[in-house]
Amino acid sequence: MRIILALVVPVLIVLLVIFSINSLTPPESIRLAAGSKGGGYWQVGLRYQSKLARDDIRVELVETAGSIENIQRLVDGDVDVAFVQGGLDLPSDHNLQSLGAIFPEPLVIFRHVSADVSRYPGEWKGLKLAAGEVGSGTRAAAIALVEAAGMQDSGIELVEKGGTESIAALRAREADAALFVSPLDAPYLKEALLDPQLELVQLALVDAISFNFTSAHSAVVPAGAATLDPPIPAEDVKILTLTASMIAPSDLHPAVIDRLVHTANKLHSDRTVLQEAKEFPNTNSPPAPMNDVAWHMITSGTNVLHDFFPFWIAAQFGRVLLLLLPLLFLAPLLRAIPSGYVWFQNRRVWRHYQRISSLEVEMQNASDIDEIDVIAKKLDEVSEALASLKLPLAYRQKAYDARLHIDLIRTEIERRRTV
Repeated sequence: MRIILALVVPVLIVLLVIFSINSLTPPESIRLAAGSKGGGYWQVGLRYQSKLARDDIRVELVETAGSIENIQRLVDGDVDVAFVQGGLDLPSDHNLQSLGAIFPEPLVIFRHVSADVSRYPGEWKGLKLAAGEVGSGTRAAAIALVEAAGMQDSGIELVEKGGTESIAALRAREADAALFVSPLDAPYLKEALLDPQLELVQLALVDAISFNFTSAHSAVVPAGAATLDPPIPAEDVKILTLTASMIAPSDLHPAVIDRLVHTANKLHSDRTVLQEAKEFPNTNSPPAPMNDVAWHMITSGTNVLHDFFPFWIAAQFGRVLLLLLPLLFLAPLLRAIPSGYVWFQNRRVWRHYQRISSLEVEMQNASDIDEIDVIAKKLDEVSEALASLKLPLAYRQKAYDARLHIDLIRTEIERRRTV
């Protein structure tokens, strides 16, 4: 039984380690909440989809109304990761973590050239403002802007239209102004900037408003940022910006986090109108606790292990070492098993030699025939015990040698009997 345990236990440990290491491999697919189809987040999501496909991780983009719904999808466990607009409250009791701030988003307002929309939000009484659907981050930002300007009781009407629908509403004069919060390369934002019927509202008191607007910052868009000929905008424009973050549940696979943050570094670190090179992604003022893997990758970059190991091992090298540690202790044991097996089989014979030697001494000291007969009977018992051993073929020679020893003693016994 002991030899069986000595063989089986190490094998089971090795199998357990192999199974555990297999669990380190990332899932084949993840679900990413990416806002409305064709919107700014959706376009960013397509780029993540393309990058992660190179690492055999399929990204399924999940269409939502926007950041508010993205958060709810995370809470419900319906998605694995989401883009979330800055300034939104995340529930603290659902183990959500930030994978880093990934890019700044301009908060801009457009009007039809014939509409009378003041630069001062305090003069927007009765304004019809296209501000996204319920559940979108744009709508939440519009509400926050109205509150920051102290105009929550001024009769401002928020029209439930976002993206391209907001632009259509401006053209049809169904809205006086339209508010957008989106990445710079959002298709509808470019469309609004280049449309001669629409005009960017140059908000006044931007710095003052940003102080009352959670997570908002001010930035200057230089003249000609969109096009140089004609220059659009025609002059430098100070705008509000929010910061988009990537949010995930705390149990998201570390290897997936590694690839998401690696992709963020590739996609969002270049210099743009609103950021300096390498400014994003970053770990500044996260809306949720920072994930450890993401924090290390953003602050220190990919480690040298990524040059030698698959990303899923490099991302979890500490866990891999812990799993391999039992094998380091097992290695000497595994080497000792063959010699231990040999010792065990030989011992089954060797344990009878002490009895044989003792009987040989007794026979030499025997003074009468009765003592010799008793010794002969004991020798028969030892011989029968050796004969009953079921030894592997390679170990039967030891038993044969022991029985030859017994035969020699028997020969001496017969000689003593005839004297």
